[in-house]
Amino acid sequence: MELWALSSQSEKWDKLARIHNRDREVACRAYLDLIAGRRTKNVKLALKLKLGSPMLIEVPYIMKMIGDVRGKKVLDAGCGGGFYSFWLSEEGAKVLGMDSSKEMINIAKWKASRKRLDAKFMVGDVSDLKIEDDVFDLVLSTLVLMDVKELDKAISEIVRVTRNEGDIIASVQHPILTASDWERASGQKLFRKLNNYFVERELETVWKDETKEPISFKYFHRPLQAYTQPFLERGCVLTQLIEPRPHEMYKILNPREYEDTKRISHFIIFKFRKTEFKK
Repeated sequence: MELWALSSQSEKWDKLARIHNRDREVACRAYLDLIAGRRTKNVKLALKLKLGSPMLIEVPYIMKMIGDVRGKKVLDAGCGGGFYSFWLSEEGAKVLGMDSSKEMINIAKWKASRKRLDAKFMVGDVSDLKIEDDVFDLVLSTLVLMDVKELDKAISEIVRVTRNEGDIIASVQHPILTASDWERASGQKLFRKLNNYFVERELETVWKDETKEPISFKYFHRPLQAYTQPFLERGCVLTQLIEPRPHEMYKILNPREYEDTKRISHFIIFKFRKTEFKK
């Protein structure tokens, strides 16, 4: 049943791959361009297509947290169409991008060839990495762990393939967000009401493909400890924790969500350092 569920989820991403890859690439670059004070074709296209997902908010924070990667071996676990993989490669890293969606990986390979980047890509499952121990100086996994059913196994795999003194950066949707909803009155959002924070549970969201066909995806609400404790139990040290806030330029791309994302963090980013672990 679990294998069927994984296959089904991957096939759904295959259907969304091209539109999701285009939208993310354009929106991320538009957001970074706006922050840098540039009005580029990506900005114009993002505004035209109304691309302003709150997922953009974490991008500049992730890039700053990564730091200097020249000569480092990096695994982009859940790379999608390769946005971070390409940036890492351009910054001098030796990159392996991995994703469960075959179509996403095909897109990433095509774009890497077009950009003449040396990044490598493979289809894989973050809960069962077919990679040797202690390989990577950095493992990056953005907005992936909240979709994983076997979280402890996935974290164990991520730690296993990271070398001692290597870093792990992971982001998830903020647990406060997934355990709450807006209290409204007269059409106004008053505050987020939080309930059953400690109860881990499966949730569902709906995306639309190019034909506007709705496609549902499963993800999970888990408390903060569920994401941090498995790393700590495996000898990792938490070195940074960021709840990203929107840059004022985000208001240009998504004025409706701008005020909401200022009031409550939508995402949380962790950075761990793997240390030599003795049981």
